[in-house]
Amino acid sequence: MTTTQPTHGLGNEPVVDDLAGAILDLVHTYLAIKARVTGPEAEANPVFLLAKLVHGGPRRAGELAAVMAADPSTVSRQVAALVRQGMVERQADPEDGRASLLVPTAAGRRRVEEHRQRRETAIAPVVADWSSEDIGTLSTLLRRYCAGLDEHRDAIVANLAGGRR
Repeated sequence: MTTTQPTHGLGNEPVVDDLAGAILDLVHTYLAIKARVTGPEAEANPVFLLAKLVHGGPRRAGELAAVMAADPSTVSRQVAALVRQGMVERQADPEDGRASLLVPTAAGRRRVEEHRQRRETAIAPVVADWSSEDIGTLSTLLRRYCAGLDEHRDAIVANLAGGRR
């Protein structure tokens, strides 16, 4: 069994290029699926925002925008929609009564659980012939990769924007 050393250079390694291509394939595939489900011009699904509140606990809107790396005005629109739908309620922040925390309601928690079940049902056929170990390995590596993206977000944006920002 061959092991490879971590690469911290400029990404000229073929394996890094292959990884970048595989990730782009994954992103394009998911965007195509999303477009078929919601339409190509649909705004981000507020269920992801709702899930952050369910799993991460109540937060202020600004903090939620930062955690999601989203524009605060987009988060504000999504929060307003979720409040209207009864999925989220605003509660006074105990640390600062002038501010409000966004708190998922029971209906919001149910919606997140329904979404989780649909997501599981949708992906199950893709990995049906995979071992539990392979699924676990992919999950672990994807979470590690996402944590790295989050940690290096500003540098990645600057690099990909090529000085346009």
